[in-house]
Amino acid sequence: MHLSSHSVWRVSLLAALTLFSTATVRAQAEDADAIVIGASLPLSGPNAPAGQEGLAVAKAYFDSVNRNGGIQGRRLVLRALDDGFDPARAAENARTLAAGKAVALFNCWGSSSCNAMLPVITDLKLPMVSGIAGGGPMRKSPGRYAFNVRPTTTDEVARMVLQMSTVGQNRVAVVYQDDGFGKGALAAAQPVLGQAKVTPLAELALAPDASNLAAVFDKIKATEPNAIILLASPKATVALITAVRQAGLVLPIYNLAAQANRKVVQDLGKYTSGVIFTTLVPSPWRRGLATVQAYQEAYRAATDTENFSYLGLEVFINANVLVDGLRQAGRAVNRESLVNALETMGERAYSDLMRVRYGPNDRDGSRYVGITIIGRDGRFAE
Repeated sequence: MHLSSHSVWRVSLLAALTLFSTATVRAQAEDADAIVIGASLPLSGPNAPAGQEGLAVAKAYFDSVNRNGGIQGRRLVLRALDDGFDPARAAENARTLAAGKAVALFNCWGSSSCNAMLPVITDLKLPMVSGIAGGGPMRKSPGRYAFNVRPTTTDEVARMVLQMSTVGQNRVAVVYQDDGFGKGALAAAQPVLGQAKVTPLAELALAPDASNLAAVFDKIKATEPNAIILLASPKATVALITAVRQAGLVLPIYNLAAQANRKVVQDLGKYTSGVIFTTLVPSPWRRGLATVQAYQEAYRAATDTENFSYLGLEVFINANVLVDGLRQAGRAVNRESLVNALETMGERAYSDLMRVRYGPNDRDGSRYVGITIIGRDGRFAE
């Protein structure tokens, strides 16, 4: 049978439309069968770099899971909403994501946002796996649906105190940021210091913008400590450390893990000597660990960069914990089956020291806290 060129064109068009329609239906079916994971994080505002890095790491890992068959054939779909580090927006995002059929929320960012989301997830019975928060109600009374991974601020301060006692640093000044974050960290530090029988020479409130830096520094100098515990966000942290070093004081300064990042190192410039941080995950440059290798490979493949970090590895491990729970829950996973799976999946090891485990009344996750110091080359050394 001979077909005219017009007929051939019509047949080709019809075939193309059929293929397009089939592909569209298949894609829609796959989306309908997908496991939706929600995330609220700061993609704008002063904390945007951390939120954007966290999103890139999560997407990199979930993409790698999908390339390897997903969760028993079901794709993972990550739906992320910007909260600008605003607790009210974070809580509203949780409601929006729950309405969008999210099986779980992944991470929350900052104690205030995590704590604002806690009553929402409890009311909606929506599990939230791993929060970037070390204190507040999410740690003290997480309830059934909040699964923490990182240790508490109390655990971090306890590790600092252990290190200080080991090297005989017992004349301690505590500087805390004068806001909810800093006051919460101070409240976590006080009982730890009390148990160690360390009475701070001073507890000094530093403004978030470091506007009272001169007064705080004068009090530090007057008390003559041999160590400082600094509980502050990056801007205040860099300002205080710089002032101390410019004055010629060489005492060690201990910081929370949240400040162990490349930007803080860059901003400190030549004033990095004796600056110590807690860490909540193994070194992200420790290639001998399978988890670190997997993190580096996934992040490199997704971003074509090697900007590895403690935060990036933490988000990667958090994502592993969530996926382990999803796999334990099976192909027909739902919110309740995920909660049950996380409670019963047993201990998961992510390094020779870091292990995560939950139970019916246990939502703490990991208790691993390490110590790192900035070397002369500007790199973190453990």
